[in-house]
Amino acid sequence: MNPTRKELIQRLTNFIARGEFVKDGKLPSERELASLMGTSRPLLREALISLEALGYLDIRDRQGIFLAGETQFLKAVDQAHIWPMDILAQVMEIRQIMDPGATALAALRRNDGDMEKLNECLAMLEKIHSAGGPDAADQGAYWNTVLHSTIFKATGNTLLARLYESLLEMSERGISVMRSDALDSRAADRTTQALEQHRRLVAAIRNRDMKRAREASKEHLRASIKSMVELSQVTPLSDFFSQRIETLVSN
Repeated sequence: MNPTRKELIQRLTNFIARGEFVKDGKLPSERELASLMGTSRPLLREALISLEALGYLDIRDRQGIFLAGETQFLKAVDQAHIWPMDILAQVMEIRQIMDPGATALAALRRNDGDMEKLNECLAMLEKIHSAGGPDAADQGAYWNTVLHSTIFKATGNTLLARLYESLLEMSERGISVMRSDALDSRAADRTTQALEQHRRLVAAIRNRDMKRAREASKEHLRASIKSMVELSQVTPLSDFFSQRIETLVSN
């Protein structure tokens, strides 16, 4: 996520937390909000999509922009800067248990709107990968978060999606660091591999292939955990695949 988008999201969350711009749980239109905040509509749209993907806003076609839950939103704002990096290993352990089954369920239940968002995320990841540059790691981490959050939303299980949003927020910084390290010339193939893994994930969900969706999720997690272990960001004990306890993520 580039600094401009980060700043805009922080400003927007601060305004909402103070009760500005919000009336009866609804925000002004996208056009009005862009004018009030002195920013462009495309940049505002990115910020709104980010907050929607994390479960704090509900953007309804032809109806407007609503708070998904005021208490949830304010709690998230309060906690946004205090999650410690030392929980990343535990987050990844939980993801190894949750992701494969949830991805299979998304393949079964996804709708056209879910696929539109997943295709957008994949297109952005491909664009970032092709362009490169100093902001590629942060931007890649951002769209990675949106993609995986969208997969969990596609399960149709609201509680599961909310639990996952919290995990993604906790691990987002660590994922960004991992991707920064992976972008150097010694490990450039990691981002290429991750992009191909995301393509397989989205393709399996598009084809409603539950078995391939589960396997694509496990493949992606296996590679992510391996990279994190190599970069000393999680302990090898948190790698269920190499610890031969894969039964936790197989069923």
